[in-house]
Amino acid sequence: MAGGLPRKKISMYDVIIVGGGPAGITAGIYGMRKNLRTLLITKDFVGQTGSAGIIENWPGEKEIKGIELMQKLEKHLRHFGPEIREGDMVKKIQKENGAFRVITTEKEEVAKTIIIATGRNPRPLKVAGEERLTGKGVSYCVTCDGALFRNKKVVVVGGGDAGFMAALELKEYCEKVYIIENAPKVRAEEISLEKAERADNIEIITGAKIEEIKGDIMVESVVYEKEGEKKEIDAKGVFIAIGSIPATDFLNEIVEFNERGEIKIDPWTAATKTKGVFAAGDVTQIRDKQIVVACSEGVKALLSAYHFLKK
Repeated sequence: MAGGLPRKKISMYDVIIVGGGPAGITAGIYGMRKNLRTLLITKDFVGQTGSAGIIENWPGEKEIKGIELMQKLEKHLRHFGPEIREGDMVKKIQKENGAFRVITTEKEEVAKTIIIATGRNPRPLKVAGEERLTGKGVSYCVTCDGALFRNKKVVVVGGGDAGFMAALELKEYCEKVYIIENAPKVRAEEISLEKAERADNIEIITGAKIEEIKGDIMVESVVYEKEGEKKEIDAKGVFIAIGSIPATDFLNEIVEFNERGEIKIDPWTAATKTKGVFAAGDVTQIRDKQIVVACSEGVKALLSAYHFLKK
């Protein structure tokens, strides 16, 4: 055939969901209940929720570990039997002839609608030694790496809810946990602050700026500046919990972003600026970044996609 071999025909999905967090999983469950041909593509089923310690505000569970909650959500999703591509990542989404071509690291797929539910990635501290020692004492996930620092001194950078949740989990097996916050006071919920203040192996340091993470092969210490004076803490681990940024590197003009890099959506329908493309969860501009909210946003996005298809 002139011009080379013809492009292999690709079957079309009703919806492709990008992301395996609470929003994406819930969208997948509802996609199957609506009898839509559904594909969910995700790097993993861990994400921010799976990296969390103890969660106390998930309805029906007085407390549950983040990774256990994600395992339950994943099991529920698989029960309904959507097609799942785990361990793959989307590189690009293109609109073609009224449909959407999704290009991943493994292959290409085509769908009538898209739901973007990629959540957020940890925000780096951007100090000397951080990148070089990541995986060698520097971590962004207490659930993943906390147990490696049993009976050792560690530093948690960040005085928000994420930082305090990390510290409260680490205190159970670390010799000492330092919480270092750049602002004059911490921003964590009062209940978390009270628990930390009652712990005899947690020390809170406010108004302090991390200058450097030191170590030749592994983390050995953390240098910080407070009131014009530099101080150094001997520590074998550094857990960075200073917030997150939307996971949108693969997106282009198909969506519109706000000033924080979050996807703009219609709050009623979860629709983006491109017809047939919806977004849900923490990757969007919704105010409240909560697991239960992400789940409801996933439902909203899928139902909107369903009504779009019916038209």
